[in-house]
Order: sequence, then C-alpha cells, then structure tokens
Amino acid sequence: MAAALTHLPPEILHAILGYVDPEDLARISLTCRYLSDFIKGNNALCRAIYLRIMDEPPTKDLDFEQELHDMVMLKKLCSPRDSTHDRDIRTHLPFVYRTVTRLLNHATTVTSPPPTSTASTKASGAASSTSSPSQPTTTLRQSRAQTFPVSRNTAFLTRLFDQPRARANFLSRSYLYELGRGLMIDGCDGPLPAHQQHWPRSPPYDGGGGGGSDSGEDAAGGSGHDDGDEGPDSSWAVPPPRHLPQRRRTRSETGRRVPKPRRASEAETYQMSAKLHCLYGWGLGFEDGATPGKTDAEGRKRALRRARQGGGAYSLACSKVYDLREYTLRNKWGPFMEADADHPGLRVDWEKVEAILLVLGTNIRSKGLERFPIFWNLWGMPFAGVWGGSYIPWSRDKEQSKEKEMRELDRKDPYGVNGSWLRAVSFLDYSDFFSFNFPIVDRAPDNLPRAPLDASQATRLILMRIRVTKIEPAGALDHPDYPVVHFDGFSRALDGSWGENADSDLRGTVRMTPDGEVRWTSVSIFDGEERWKSEGVQLGGIRSARGVVGNWFDKDYNPQGPCGPTAFWKISDREFSGEDTQQVLLEDLFPLIADDTYGRSDDEYGLNGLDPFGSWADGDALEDEFGDTLFYIDEEDMLNADEDEEDAEDYLEDEDEDEDHDEEEDDSDHVA
Repeated sequence: MAAALTHLPPEILHAILGYVDPEDLARISLTCRYLSDFIKGNNALCRAIYLRIMDEPPTKDLDFEQELHDMVMLKKLCSPRDSTHDRDIRTHLPFVYRTVTRLLNHATTVTSPPPTSTASTKASGAASSTSSPSQPTTTLRQSRAQTFPVSRNTAFLTRLFDQPRARANFLSRSYLYELGRGLMIDGCDGPLPAHQQHWPRSPPYDGGGGGGSDSGEDAAGGSGHDDGDEGPDSSWAVPPPRHLPQRRRTRSETGRRVPKPRRASEAETYQMSAKLHCLYGWGLGFEDGATPGKTDAEGRKRALRRARQGGGAYSLACSKVYDLREYTLRNKWGPFMEADADHPGLRVDWEKVEAILLVLGTNIRSKGLERFPIFWNLWGMPFAGVWGGSYIPWSRDKEQSKEKEMRELDRKDPYGVNGSWLRAVSFLDYSDFFSFNFPIVDRAPDNLPRAPLDASQATRLILMRIRVTKIEPAGALDHPDYPVVHFDGFSRALDGSWGENADSDLRGTVRMTPDGEVRWTSVSIFDGEERWKSEGVQLGGIRSARGVVGNWFDKDYNPQGPCGPTAFWKISDREFSGEDTQQVLLEDLFPLIADDTYGRSDDEYGLNGLDPFGSWADGDALEDEFGDTLFYIDEEDMLNADEDEEDAEDYLEDEDEDEDHDEEEDDSDHVA
C-alpha cells in the first residue's frame, strides 16, 4: 500500500490522508520516508483532519499539527493503560488544563461580542478565553431550553471525561477533594466500588466535645457531642464510616482525624483542577455512581436519593460556602482571591466557585428540578455552554423586527446583559448559620476549614429581567479593553412563600477582571433601600450560556452574615419595558417550560425518569420546587400574539373560580 500511495499526486494523497484519524497519522509517517516527509510540517493536511472532527477555530494561523498532537496526548492521558500509575498521570495536569481550555475557547459560537476598542484584538493571553470566541454562526435553538449550540469540541471532551479515572485524576485534585480523601469521606477519591454504591451514606460527621481524647469510644459509636455545648460540626472528631466492611482499625481511624492544611506548593494545582471541574460541571458521579450527562433510570434514582441525603463532598462544599472566614473586603465577599500588592485586581478563586457549584447542583437535584430541560441542559450535562459566545439569543417571533433596531447602549454592550435571567439561591436557616460560624467553643484554626456541614438548606428560584442603563470606560483595576456596563431591572420570586425577600428592584454592573474573567455585581433594592448584594463570575466568559456563579450577602458586609451561594443564567432576550410579574412569567418562563415539558415526545435524555413523584419514590416524595405557585399552560396558548395573553388571564380566572367552587363543595359536604 505504501508503494501505491507514494506514486499518487500530492493533491490526491492529501485528500486520502485527510480521512485518517489523528492517532493513525503518526503511524503512517513511520511506514516510509516519503510519507514521513509528506506528513511532517504539513499544516494544511493537519487542518483538514482537525476540521473534519472538531469545530472551526477562530484563527487561521493555528498550528494544527500541534493541535492534533495535543488531542492524541489528551486521549492517552484520559484513557491510560492499566499499568500506568495514576500518580504519573496527574503530573500532566497543567497540559490537560491548557488543552481543555483551548478547545473550549475554539468551540462554536453564535454571537460575537462587538469590539470595544482597537486594542481589543491585542488582549493579553490571560484574557484570551473571552476576547477571541470562535467564528459566529447562524444558529437557532433546537428548543427554548437549549440555550447553547452543539459543539464537536465539547462532545470530544465529554467522551474523554466519560472515564471515571480521568475525572478522578484531573477534576478532583483541588484542596476540597484532598481534604475529603484525608478524612476518608465517600466520593472524594474516585468512584466507589460497585458493591458500595447502593449503601447508605456515611453517618453525620458530628463535632467532638471536650479535651480531645484519643480513645476509641468516640469512633465506635455515639454522637460525639459533650452535653450539647457546641454548635453543629464545630470540630473534626470524625468517626470512621460505620457501613464499611469490618476490619482491624488503624490508630488514625480510632482517634481524632484532623485535616491537613493547604499545601502552598500545590496552590496552582488546586486552582487548575477546580477550574476544570467547574467547566466540566458540578457532579462527578463518584458518590452515587451516576454518570454525568446520562439519565439511566437506576443511576438517576440513586443520584436523587443521594442528593437528598447530603454528606460526601457536598458537606465539605457547604462548609466552605457558608464559612464567614472566606468572606473579606479584600475579596469583595465574592468568589475571588484576596487582592494584594502583587495582584491589586480581583482574581477568580476557582475553588470557591467549585464549592458553590457543588452546593447549588446538589440542591437543584435534590428538588427534582433536573427533570426540566432548562435545568438539565446546564446542570446535568458536561461542558454545558462554558465557552464565550455560546448563548443562543431568543425572543418572541413578532419582536424579531424590533431586535434589528437595537438601542445604542445594547450595541455597545459586549456582555449581552439585556434580557431575562433565571436565578437559583440557597440559604441556611440563620440559627444553623450562626451556630456553624460562632460555636460556643470554636476549635477551628485559621489555617484549616471548618468541619463538614450537613444542615438542611432552602433553595428558591427567581426570575430576573434587566437592561443596560449606562456604559463607562474600564476602571483602574479592570481589564483595559472592556467597558463597565451598568444595568437595572427587577426580580420576581417563583415561590410565593419567599416573596418578601425575592421581589425587588435590581441594579448592578458587569466588568472584566484583569485576567479576563467576567465579573457581575448586583444589588437587590426593597422600597428604595439596598438590602442584599451579590458577586459572581460568568463561567466560560462573555455571553456564555452557562451563566454566572457566585455569592450573595448583606450589602453592608455584616460580619455576622448571612451569606450563601447563587447562580443565574440567561433564558430570553426580550426587551425590558417595565412589565408586571404576571406578564413576565407568561411571556418568558412558562413558554420555555411548556415547550420542553410537553413538546418532547421522544424525551431524548430520559428526563421523564427524573420525575420525583414516580412510583420508585416509595413514599419519600421529593419537594416540588414549583409547588402551587407555578402552573402550566399549553404552549399553543402561550406562543401567539397579544390576544392569547387575554386567554391566559381568563385561564387564571377560571382556575380561581374552580378553586372557589371546590371550597364551597367542601364546606357543603362538611355541613352535611
């Protein structure tokens, strides 16, 4: 065969080799000198192979030969031979980090941020993740809840990290998982063996009391509290998991297990692994055996049950998210590192973002919200919309002509602020929050995290609508090539029981940090007074569909809290015009849910199996997040013009009349 190939014209040989897999190209070059000379340095051939299997990158002068080499190397690292030691594989984390982030930067985009200055094309390498999205394409949403396009780059990465070993080696090397491994917490050291995945979780890690006795009595049983004189989880007296097979205990297991402090030499490793985990998605499937992005019935049922039980890495993440020591003025109480003389601008702390995603993702799953595609597409799928320019715009058909006449402010806004956003907020009961942060006896050293926190939380959904009000040049501590965009708007609770704390006016800013991350700041205003504030970072960069992840807290930075995690993502580009709550719900959220709840007969991902009220629940039904507050209207009634809004209002009135009629019947039956 080599002899026949060597006699072909270069054009035909190029066309043939263009269908070779990247792994085989190197093997072919070893067959003879002619093919070796033809392949080596042939950037055009490598480009043809690359574009056949991957998205077209934004730049034409890319070294495609090196790109293919990196792809092959990445595949080998994510699917190594059994004889390769994991310790050796993990040394390649910096390479994996660079390659994964570069492939995401080169993924398909649908919108291109307008340039803000002539220098924007000369942005520093640190800002390349947001300043150079791939070439935009004309893309429509496959469904209203599918807010980002299909990407061959992310499909490639998803296949690679479908291997549990790859996720364990590269996505769980942050300090949070290192801490969990040291404490032998389930789900922190790779996937559990198959025979353990059906066991109940480890017992709660109760705080130990008293003077630090090392006797085995505490570990063998009991709660570990001394007469209740401490708050929950205030120290690190951790009993070994009682459900493990019986074996002879080591001295460290029968005594007090104390966490090891962070290793300064591993700070960069912690951050790289945490960011990769954030880009991949919140769940790694180690604790419940459920493969991320897949909805096999048994796996998802197990994942739902495990999410409601808590424990594992989730309890460590809660401890980090609700620990007030993590919030300082130097990090703006957000998911950032503390500013210093060497780094006066804010830098994202990806370990904090990782913890926030773990907390919110578990809370969303525990409420069964993954059965709605608007949640599943972003919280259940790996690498979901985590690249710049991935958001697919959408608004009502009758407004398409209006969108062509954009406001001047919207044209100058590179961040895509204007529109409707869906928000999730979690919080602790304040008594639990206070007891956790201010125990009567506080043994937590400043250089160690607090003990795992497994208290119950509330999670609420909020619909926000915001618009651009002002655009200013970058500040001294911002990226010089991107402006500061101011916005205002309002938020409305989707849970009526929380209306007083969620229905508010909003205002805030969006800006670029010096290292190229999009920072969002928002303030909630009640009766003209600022009350709550939030700081967040947009995963993936400018106009990413994945949205913003961060912290909420008191606007005065109250040292006694409260604070907690929050996230929001864009669902619609409808023009803001001061509508009331009912109109916002009817025109933005309900059509989106109706389309994907009733319109997907094939149920591509098997989301119907995630219904928490199925027969498998065995009486322990999950809380319906929407409760009696949300209702569903047929999409045909929702997608038409203004006259159908009157039909929707009539529908609501009919519902109220039916309820009144039912109450009258109940009263009459009672009298009878």
